[in-house]
Amino acid sequence: MSRFLIGLLLGALVGIAGTAAFLIVYGGGDYLVSTSPRVRQLEGALGRSDEDREWLKARLREATESTHRLESRFDALAARFERLGAEGGTPVPSPTPALDPIPTIAPAEPETTAP
Repeated sequence: MSRFLIGLLLGALVGIAGTAAFLIVYGGGDYLVSTSPRVRQLEGALGRSDEDREWLKARLREATESTHRLESRFDALAARFERLGAEGGTPVPSPTPALDPIPTIAPAEPETTAP
């Protein structure tokens, strides 16, 4: 019986040492962690966040291009107004027809009766 117990304890020690060597030295811990469902879920979320970041980069590029176009149009408009102001007050025809003013309705005068 003592041989059995000694063999059992020796086997447990060798098993523990082998498991520790596998996990520490040979990267077995990395394998166990990488097969974890939580790690796989986090990797999926990271992939989606990378896609979202790329989409946001594209949107930022579009917004920057639009801002540059608006800036160039504004600069051209400012130069045009400066040129028109330098011409010296010549009337410039309006590109849109003038709108009729909104008619105002005068309040009705109360009728007075003669006594």
